[in-house]
Amino acid sequence: MKMDRLIGILSILLQREQVTAPELAEQFEVSRRTIQRDIEALCRAGIPITTAQGAGGGISIMEGYRVDRTVLTAPEMQAILAGLRSLDSVSGTRRYAQLMEKLSAGNHTLL
Repeated sequence: MKMDRLIGILSILLQREQVTAPELAEQFEVSRRTIQRDIEALCRAGIPITTAQGAGGGISIMEGYRVDRTVLTAPEMQAILAGLRSLDSVSGTRRYAQLMEKLSAGNHTLL
């Protein structure tokens, strides 16, 4: 579950200018502390994430950052997407399908 959550968080950060930890926690049905640990993991993986506290604050990716297409091959991305679809099937939700629909509607180098 952690890996798909990390991919989901990265995807959201690539499509939105800024998001808050409570929003992510609600989206993924985890605690704010779990989101904080996930953000730390993404930073350790080399994703340039910035955070700002207080009113108007939130989590964002450094402006101009793009995921290097060589990080994931097309078959690897297809395997990840198939895994996310299977999670929807098991959980009986459309959460991951909705996320993928949002991503495919935007211009992202991730997909």
